[in-house]
Amino acid sequence: MRCNSHVTFRAGPVCSWSGAYLRCFGPPSRLFVLVALLLCAGPTSFADTLNPAVVPFHFVRGFAVMVPVTVNGSGPYDFMLDTGSTITSVDRELGQELALQPREQGVVMTLAERTPASLAVARRVAIGPVTEQNVEVMIRDLSGLRHIAPTARGVLGQNALNHADFLLDYRHKLMLFDTAGEVARSLKGRHVPLRRELVEGNPRYANLAVHADVNDNGAHPVDFLLDSGAASMVLFEVGNDGLDRPQGLVTDTAGRHLVSSVRNIQVVIDGNSREVATNVLASKAAGKDIGGLLPTNIFGRIYISNSGGFAMFEPKLKKPMPLDHMIASMAPQAAPDR
Repeated sequence: MRCNSHVTFRAGPVCSWSGAYLRCFGPPSRLFVLVALLLCAGPTSFADTLNPAVVPFHFVRGFAVMVPVTVNGSGPYDFMLDTGSTITSVDRELGQELALQPREQGVVMTLAERTPASLAVARRVAIGPVTEQNVEVMIRDLSGLRHIAPTARGVLGQNALNHADFLLDYRHKLMLFDTAGEVARSLKGRHVPLRRELVEGNPRYANLAVHADVNDNGAHPVDFLLDSGAASMVLFEVGNDGLDRPQGLVTDTAGRHLVSSVRNIQVVIDGNSREVATNVLASKAAGKDIGGLLPTNIFGRIYISNSGGFAMFEPKLKKPMPLDHMIASMAPQAAPDR
């Protein structure tokens, strides 16, 4: 079991709204990006896993990854995996059950609303073979998320994944943790650099950004937030109301709606071009250098290496053992979508 300790708690920030993220001023400054997009969902449940390196997951309407997480040795609880969220969140009821002690008050921002939230520290947050110690968590109202995914008790954010390398296999609904590098050695694909979008220069708080080129009325580069909590690709275009385009709705974890224009956009990443249906928002969110959200669910497989700072999109198997056997043995245990 991998065990990491990377968070210490310091009190005293004063928080204010800036775009679609939380900016905190005071010692220390923090930015908590909580930009998960949810559209609609049904209830989920989990199959038991025999191999701790392999975690079966379930979809919420084919995009949101629901995983079993233990907190302070209790659980597992159903959490939404969200690489687009800087910090891990638990609902208020679970915070009370676990006797998590609020240390201070903060404000959490989704794409559509601003709400207060208490900050606490969980001694241990674990998924599969990976355990993070002293993890800062937000205790917040997740009733909007539970309306979409009734069994959800929290959101597993990037601060609980900073030391994890893993393969998200959407075809088999498996999350394979690469504790010894064997999964990466079994895969063939271009290593696309991931840039850590630091929060106020603090390396403890960051999201993963990937560079791409988009072709939408002309080609231009965009840095996307790599977001396992996003239902669809999102492009931020300040000042573009998109009234001449088909309209859509983007819904955040609080159940709030934003009107978007919808269009198909060519995106080039890892040297391959894909046409992706995209929600275009006339707003700026997720950091000054981030131009959109890239959902992981548009790929059948994606390997994310936090330790190596790269991703492989749609990697191929070059070394069938042991990854092929691991997938074959675990896939039948995953329950069907509901």
